[in-house]
Amino acid sequence: MLLVCRAVLSVRSARRFASAALLAAAVLIPASCGRGSFEPSAAPLPGGDVWVTHLSRDLAPFWLRPEALGSPAGAFPTFRCDDGSLVDPALPCGEILVAGPWVSSQLGREFTRMRSRQTYFYGVAYHLTGEERYLALAKAGVDHLRANAVDRDARSAVSWWKDGTAGPPVDMRSSQDLAYANLGLAFYAYLTRDPEVLSDALLLYDGIFARYDDPSLGLLRWAAGGLRGETARIELVSQLDQVNAYALLLASVAREPHRSRLRSDLARIARILTGRFWSEELGLFRGSLHDPLESGLGSRHTDFGHTVKALWMIERTGALLGDGELSAWARQRIPGVLSRAYLPRYGCWASGLRRDGSLDAGVTWWIAAELDQAAATLALTDRRYTGYLEKTYACWLERLVDRGDGEVWSWVSLDDPARRGGKQHLWKNGYHSAEHALVSYLSSQELHGKPATLHFAFAKAPPADELRPYFFAGSPVRVEESALEGAPGLRRVRVDFRGLR
Repeated sequence: MLLVCRAVLSVRSARRFASAALLAAAVLIPASCGRGSFEPSAAPLPGGDVWVTHLSRDLAPFWLRPEALGSPAGAFPTFRCDDGSLVDPALPCGEILVAGPWVSSQLGREFTRMRSRQTYFYGVAYHLTGEERYLALAKAGVDHLRANAVDRDARSAVSWWKDGTAGPPVDMRSSQDLAYANLGLAFYAYLTRDPEVLSDALLLYDGIFARYDDPSLGLLRWAAGGLRGETARIELVSQLDQVNAYALLLASVAREPHRSRLRSDLARIARILTGRFWSEELGLFRGSLHDPLESGLGSRHTDFGHTVKALWMIERTGALLGDGELSAWARQRIPGVLSRAYLPRYGCWASGLRRDGSLDAGVTWWIAAELDQAAATLALTDRRYTGYLEKTYACWLERLVDRGDGEVWSWVSLDDPARRGGKQHLWKNGYHSAEHALVSYLSSQELHGKPATLHFAFAKAPPADELRPYFFAGSPVRVEESALEGAPGLRRVRVDFRGLR
């Protein structure tokens, strides 16, 4: 029988809340767990400057190599070796072969979702540093996506190219692939408010919901047609990845009627996640619902990463919409996931639970990033959660980073550091490492009582009350404009935010 960690409200926390409504929204802390309890307490964290340096020193070199930029620039390659060189499909580097057939069998394809993720990386790099070279690369990625991937007639996007041929047919594209095709466009629209880019991002959003939102099921399907059985798949990521890839950002920058529609869809997806995919028995979100034999522990996407990402997105949706009940639902469950995932011996995050309930103690880069981001969000209102971050940030910086060639490994073995996963392939790019640096910077600055500085690029700066620090709320206390020499028509807008929540 699976032992799920219990959560209780500490007496100290309870005394802070005077009303029943506030009490319901209180942060819960883990009391016991099958592996032994760990109750976090406030601990010192590195300052935000550590994360800007991390992006510039540890991550960016891998993405600034000539091989990373594509030919033409913006046609970013899907596969590269750990040293940054391009993969030769006829003679792949060892790390691609070690990854297994699910990676090596796709050599020769170039995936839109990975070009979109790399575009996002450059956008975040500019956002944090204000360096124009990153903005130029983000624009190159956006221009390539808009010219080659966006299928405006179908309100869709190409999923991949092989030997110059785009595929698959429109009805065989997955809703998850389309969500990530929109990632780079949505972030660039947030960064610049470029009306044409925003229009294409909203076009993809419209197309996804028109084609995949099934009223008879009450959720978004995986596929609209194509291979037999694909349309019957009911996947967590078909709902969830619409939120983190584009909808949460677009809901803060789009005009009406899209703004209201996005917010309505965000609220509905949150209800789908909580009502259909959450398992109180497992204390996890089920990764799929179409096959009862593949919806329990150890099944695809039923892990700490997808669970905490869903909880974080539900909490952030509630914060954006002013829905305290929704935020509280997620905040009450995040601590239990953190407690189960935390490995006190190493100060790292585990990845999930196997079918027999045992812990998968390997560190997976994107899962560690999502757990850190959720803990950092809780820490903004309850500093006990910095107790996790003090250790897990060190785990990230010391164990996952490749100090030689840049970026982070896709996974590492805690007992054998020589065993580690490759850094770029059809599902590994710069998205999660960049988002981790951004969220870590924003939260660390707030926790240190310092303003969080972000750089935008606007033709005309929007009103200050429309400026937001990524997925957070914050008060813009200083706004400064300066020239952007390499971006005609745009000006660098530096914004200092305080009071992040």
